[in-house]
Amino acid sequence: MSETSRVKPNPQVLRFIENAPNLTIPAAAIVEFQQGIMQLCSRDPVKAVRLTSWYQGLIATGMPILETGKDVAEVWGNLAADPKLRNLMVSHPGAKRIRFGQDLHIAAAALVSQLPIATFNVKDFLLINSYYPLPGIYNPQDDTWHARSLMSFPLAERASASQ
Repeated sequence: MSETSRVKPNPQVLRFIENAPNLTIPAAAIVEFQQGIMQLCSRDPVKAVRLTSWYQGLIATGMPILETGKDVAEVWGNLAADPKLRNLMVSHPGAKRIRFGQDLHIAAAALVSQLPIATFNVKDFLLINSYYPLPGIYNPQDDTWHARSLMSFPLAERASASQ
């Protein structure tokens, strides 16, 4: 969803968003949006104001938010406890990006809801998928499924067909 905040968003991604019938925003993405905006406040307040406006507009669309209930929280806790996924929870010293488990949070929501993940961040989700098979990992930027369960997902098929 963050692609829609760009001045010149990728047209392929916009088509995907417009055509995906079951698009939801995981609560973890809300955390990431808020964190990013707040971190910008001191460095680039003008951009922070622009992104706040974008965020408020996104929420105002009424797009469903995939909440973090008990089941998602339990699966997230299990993923976070797995030493093979530790690098997704803990930032390395000097890392540009602070990690605090939101990819694991998103994966937990996908596992519980059995919804595929649409992301540009394929690498981290492929790591999770290697231990905990996800319902699907789709990159709308290049219209590619990187992991897919045996179930059929109209999420990206419909977007691909409309091009």
